[in-house]
Formats: sequence, structure tokens, C-alpha cells
Amino acid sequence: MAAEKQIEAHSTLSKIVLYATVISGFVAAYLMYRRGESMFSIARKTVTNPVGSLVSEVKNVV
Repeated sequence: MAAEKQIEAHSTLSKIVLYATVISGFVAAYLMYRRGESMFSIARKTVTNPVGSLVSEVKNVV
């Protein structure tokens, strides 16, 4: 029974990480779009490294 709860907790954590990664990619893409980058550049950066793209875009804004 304890093993089932551990697997369920791991599954929930994995879903949260996946959703956070997807959301950070969308936010980074939006910020790059507002800055005027090309769509190809936006797609390449956000698909390969969505969290890193968000961090660099937030640094550009601040």
C-alpha cells in the first residue's frame, strides 16, 4: 500500500513538472514575440530549452 502512494506521488510530481515546463515555454515565446523575434527563432529556443528561454527573457525585461 505504501508503494502505491509513493508511485501516485511521483506521478503527480511528474505532471506538475510537465505543466510548469509547458507554461514556461509559452510565457517565454510570448515575451520573445513581443520583443519582435522571428517565429523560427522563437520556436527553436522554446522547444529546445523552455525554462532557460524564460529565464533569459525575464533577465531581458528586468
